[in-house]
Amino acid sequence: MRQVIRALGWATNILWISIILFSITSLYSVTNLDIGIDLEKAQFFPSSEGVVFSLPFHIDNNGYYDISELNITTSVTDCNETLITLSETFVPSIPRGSSVETAHNVSINLKDITSIEFTPLLFSDSFFDLGTFITLNFAHAIPFQMSTNATIPWRAPFYGFSIVKVSTLPYNSTHCEVVTSLSFENHAVLDITGTMQLEIYNNINEQVTSGKTSLDVPSRRKYEGEVIMYLDLVDISRLTESGNVRVNFMTPMFILEWWSPYG
Repeated sequence: MRQVIRALGWATNILWISIILFSITSLYSVTNLDIGIDLEKAQFFPSSEGVVFSLPFHIDNNGYYDISELNITTSVTDCNETLITLSETFVPSIPRGSSVETAHNVSINLKDITSIEFTPLLFSDSFFDLGTFITLNFAHAIPFQMSTNATIPWRAPFYGFSIVKVSTLPYNSTHCEVVTSLSFENHAVLDITGTMQLEIYNNINEQVTSGKTSLDVPSRRKYEGEVIMYLDLVDISRLTESGNVRVNFMTPMFILEWWSPYG
């Protein structure tokens, strides 16, 4: 019986020593874990649906145990803390003594930006709040998590959109030309291509005339153009000095309606 008790004592001691050693080596592994997110090298890239924010990321496993189930989750919110998009990157395993360098990509779909609450972001530069949450496991047993917060710039594709002026020119004996001059700056990283349709409304909200033009505005370029419409001379009095223009943007990525005053 004494031998059994002595054996159980030794087993208990060995178990406690193993737990203590595991705890110490785990703590060492955590403190020597090198996780880096390089915001200074982060970049925006165009995509088929909008833009991608690419965030360089590295992790060096300098500890005693393998890392498993590394998950990087990033939320992008506007200044009102409204969620715009959520992205995840998953790495199944990082053996001890090895490292991983990759990019955590955050996709921003312009179809989502064209919703009512986000539409102004297409016309004004802003900043987004970027929240990054990282989880992983050491030795398939010990969970570890960390979080970071940062801001990233947002550059609008139709920055400063404005109707410069609406004027009339003679065309023939029955009609005149209605020339609408407008401008904006494409601050985004993607080119804007498609069609822009204009409808002119007078100061009592009557539609007077309409017309359209094609768009091909490279990234970071300014657009200054004219849309020529035609109006029967009988109706020329309906064109008032001030009013509104309804603009419909039709691109491969999104369809958007926007109202802009003139006069």
